[in-house]
Amino acid sequence: MVRRVFRLAFIVLAALPLMAFRMPDSGEAREKLLYDVRGAFVTARPDVPRALVIATDMLVDEAIRATVRATMLPRTIIAVRIDRASHMPLLIGSRHEATVTVQAISVSSGEPIAEGTFKTSVFLLDAEEADRQLAERIADRIAGEFRLDGPRRPAIANALFP
Repeated sequence: MVRRVFRLAFIVLAALPLMAFRMPDSGEAREKLLYDVRGAFVTARPDVPRALVIATDMLVDEAIRATVRATMLPRTIIAVRIDRASHMPLLIGSRHEATVTVQAISVSSGEPIAEGTFKTSVFLLDAEEADRQLAERIADRIAGEFRLDGPRRPAIANALFP
C-alpha cells in the first residue's frame, strides 16, 4: 500500500516540471499576427517608481534591438504604460505588482493596431531589487507576446512563477 502511494506521488512530482514544456506551434498560421517592432517607449503615472520605468524601457529596447525578422511584417512601435505599481508587505518578504497596458501603433498610419492589458507580480525577500525584478517580468511578457529576442527565463520558471 505504501509502495503504491509512493509511486503515485513520484509520478505526480516527476510530471509537474514536464508540464511546463510546450511543443512549438506551426509558425505559419500565427505569422499574420506578428509585427516588426521598430521601437518602444515606456510611460507611467507619477506614483510609479522611476527606476521601474527606466529598467523596463531599457529591457524592452534591448529585446527589440536583438530581434531580426526574416519576413516582411507590418512595422509598428509599442507604447507601454505602467498604470499601477504597488507592493504588499508579507510576513517574510513582500509582493510587488504592476498593471501594464501595451499598445501597438502602426508606423505607416500612426493608428493603434492592437492593445492589451496585463498584470504581473514578483515575490521578493529583499525589496531593494524589486523594481529591477518587476521590470524583467514586464519585459519578458512583452517580448513573449511580440516574439522579440533577448534574454528570457527558461520555460519552467515561467510556468512555475507566472
